Amino acid sequence: MNGLSPEARRLAGNGALVIAAGLIAGFCLGFVAIGGFILDPLPSARFDFPGSEKGWRAMHVGSLLNGVMALAVAGIIDRAIASAKARAWIANGLVFAVWANTVFYLFANFAANRGLSPWDNAAGPGNLAGLIAFTPAALGAFLTLILMLMFAKNAFSGR
Repeated sequence: MNGLSPEARRLAGNGALVIAAGLIAGFCLGFVAIGGFILDPLPSARFDFPGSEKGWRAMHVGSLLNGVMALAVAGIIDRAIASAKARAWIANGLVFAVWANTVFYLFANFAANRGLSPWDNAAGPGNLAGLIAFTPAALGAFLTLILMLMFAKNAFSGR
């Protein structure tokens, strides 16, 4: 056995999968930037790839950073947090949050209002993509802040 707790393994595995999602978004970013899927010197297939360059860049970078956060916490959670209950809350909450953010980045790319609310806002009108982007991400953002404060408290106190 690798000596990691189930919480650390869950965080590490999900962190790696979120990084993979971010890497796939990097390909999508490239497709949007060059106007299609091109395999030089073979005949090119140029088409309008869905989403925007800005949206795919956000998913690419955001998912990579969320995955790195999960891997970083996975690497130290067993040594920094003594309480199994606290480790479980932090790990499960962060797994939810990194996937909620990944869903946000994906669906915000197709929301006229950038997924910043489930209704019309200054960025544009609301739609289903905006609702799907906003709802889990709003919870995930609040939850991540609480979990990081919980992590800090437990790490400083040794509990």
